Amino acid sequence: MANIGDVEYKYGRVYILTQPDASNGPPTWRVSNPDEIPGPGGGSGGGTLYDFDGVPPINVTTTPGIGNNPTIIETSMDIQQLDDRAK
Repeated sequence: MANIGDVEYKYGRVYILTQPDASNGPPTWRVSNPDEIPGPGGGSGGGTLYDFDGVPPINVTTTPGIGNNPTIIETSMDIQQLDDRAK
């Protein structure tokens, strides 16, 4: 499940998940300018944003950096997600 502030790159555009008004319903994905996406430390801009995706059996987990901590990208492979070739 996506969290408020998550960024996705689809169809050549940048989308950010926002919650304009919690009383009016669920969050929504909105088109965003990369310059408008807050960088580390609460400022805007200043960094390069990357989107890492994996296709099973490759799994990618991204943990955003906070303050001076870097963003952590974990890539793994789960061979149990592969089709059974014994059949």
